[in-house]
Amino acid sequence: MVQKKVMIVEDEGVVALSLKSTLSKMGYAVTGIAITGKEAVKMALDTQPDVILMDIHLKGEMDGIETTAKLNEITDIPVIYLTAYADEETIKRALKTESHSYLVKPFNPRELYSNIEFAIYKRRIREKIGSSREKLELFLIRNADCALIIDLKHRIIFANPASELYTGYTVSEMAGKDIFALLNLAPSRKHKDGDETLQRLLLLDAFHYLAHHALITMKSGRTRTVSLKTGLIKEENAETKNILLLMKDIPPQGPQ
Repeated sequence: MVQKKVMIVEDEGVVALSLKSTLSKMGYAVTGIAITGKEAVKMALDTQPDVILMDIHLKGEMDGIETTAKLNEITDIPVIYLTAYADEETIKRALKTESHSYLVKPFNPRELYSNIEFAIYKRRIREKIGSSREKLELFLIRNADCALIIDLKHRIIFANPASELYTGYTVSEMAGKDIFALLNLAPSRKHKDGDETLQRLLLLDAFHYLAHHALITMKSGRTRTVSLKTGLIKEENAETKNILLLMKDIPPQGPQ
């Protein structure tokens, strides 16, 4: 049987080690202990645990709630909050992140175990059934063309393996980055849109335009021209929150 993996985010060393010992006795593999929100995001992407135990009151730039919100943008790993205390406002903030559950320290080991098992069970059932979005991502992972999903603030929330070859960046390097800033995405000068109104609008630099043919700058600094197809992703609640971008190389044009 494959050992279930748990990651700990806790900035109190004694508490973290005690929790690790408890989890090990329960039969879980602890993938790591992160002490800051930034470290937690990187560790989660690198180790891909089945569940994350998150202390709410982390020191540093991001507390546990902000860290969970960041994780929710780039992964579906369930989070269980751990805290010794919380006021009403903190609880309201925590609820908005739709974490799996909320345990108050000191917690009962049996309660901890049941919450971990239920969180993993719910995720696996969801993966087995599969939402439309999950089926889309599975298809894109197998696709040979560069595929990116961005949110309405232009942040990359999904990148398929092929995108690493197109951009030179790893998937983890792209996660959460502004696509326009990262790739210097711009309409290709070789394939100008003939719409005069659009050209005048672009000169105003007032909005981001996703052209049919675009120029991207790779991590190496080299530029490449790609055909760009975009589409709005249909979410389960019928709201549009994300945009799909498909990129493909354009063969060099010969002399006319």
